[in-house]
Amino acid sequence: MYHQTHSDNSLTERYIGSRYVFMIENNLNIPEIHGAIAIMVRHAERHPINKMANALDLLLTSKGKEDAYNLGQSLARYSPIAIYHSPVPRCKETADCIREGISNAKQVATLEGFIFDLGGPYITGIWESVVRAIEEIGQTKFIRKWFDNELPADLIMSLPEAARIQLSILVNQLNSQRHSTVNVTHDWNIMIMREYYFNLRHEDIGDPGYLDGLYAFYENDRLFLGYHNHVMEINPPPW
Repeated sequence: MYHQTHSDNSLTERYIGSRYVFMIENNLNIPEIHGAIAIMVRHAERHPINKMANALDLLLTSKGKEDAYNLGQSLARYSPIAIYHSPVPRCKETADCIREGISNAKQVATLEGFIFDLGGPYITGIWESVVRAIEEIGQTKFIRKWFDNELPADLIMSLPEAARIQLSILVNQLNSQRHSTVNVTHDWNIMIMREYYFNLRHEDIGDPGYLDGLYAFYENDRLFLGYHNHVMEINPPPW
């Protein structure tokens, strides 16, 4: 085990087995990375959900748009950046604001469109059945039963399979593009990744905040996945 501090960028690195931990001052606590990075974030602040059945229709608040713009400004350092989003409208709104923030920082960003798997590819049944289950037991219990593999496979897929689908988005982008990417998604997608890869339970650390997210990158041909100050090598990579 070693501990090393780099005073030039306030980056702290620790190594324990195959687990890396970095700390740096920026929005997502992303370490100094030389090369492309693939980022996945939850959409910005939306209007409150009154009925779960209508949850996918809600759009961003004014604050949400401003926050997404500010995130774009802080991510401009990774330019050029290609931006993708879930098919849900508020994710496209977030992507638009992030792109505007990057562009107004005099850096290059392109809006590439939606990726289906940034939505809810893990829902194998019909959305109405998921809504009923959430209304019956509450979202927190629903997610715990889901992650503990206590829900039927014809309603929602297993946590390992769902997590690999999300990670594959980032890995495919790193493997096929030389520039960085930002992917706008939903809280469940972030929760899937946090729990499966980092064993970070929502009961312990809370639900992901708006614009909270993860990131993936290569270093010396080794794949790393990070969530704030938690960074770990993914071995073997998911291909």
